[in-house]
Amino acid sequence: ENKGSECYNKVKKVLQGRDFVRILVFSDTHRQIIDAENVINNLVGVDAVIHCGDHLSDAKRLEAEFPGIDFYYVSGNCDGDSSRPYLLAEFEGKKIFITHGHLYNVKAETECEYKTIRAEGKKLGANAVVFGHTHIPYNRDWGDMVVLNPGSIKSCGTYGVIEIENGKLKAATCSIIW
Repeated sequence: ENKGSECYNKVKKVLQGRDFVRILVFSDTHRQIIDAENVINNLVGVDAVIHCGDHLSDAKRLEAEFPGIDFYYVSGNCDGDSSRPYLLAEFEGKKIFITHGHLYNVKAETECEYKTIRAEGKKLGANAVVFGHTHIPYNRDWGDMVVLNPGSIKSCGTYGVIEIENGKLKAATCSIIW
């Protein structure tokens, strides 16, 4: 039994013959990846990891440490490398728009529920938008699109989980409880 995550039971599945994809989402690790490593090591059935920036080098270190898992990452405002501000990834026919969020005014748009980044996701035909930057977890299913900010595993001990099963995408924000 995994004692590393309070949302473990929410996302626990039988692995035999599974027909779903499980994606972990991190952001704003800011050069402290030990908790992200623990989540990856303790959550069963991780197919992919998304890192929404700050720090890009953390995502690359995690990718090297876990070569059996696919990694998708973008740069954030603290990375100094703005060559990868966003990425559109596809899993099981579902498109996920990945960005850090600083280019979409997310810190100023918390009260209007991130309308700029949602509009960009719609323009790209995304089924989900994942971003960071605010360090504040957010998860909402808007019907046509899921919007997820995992928060910061360093600052507030949170991360996200996306599962795609039978054509349905669902997301959760989770807290570490080491």
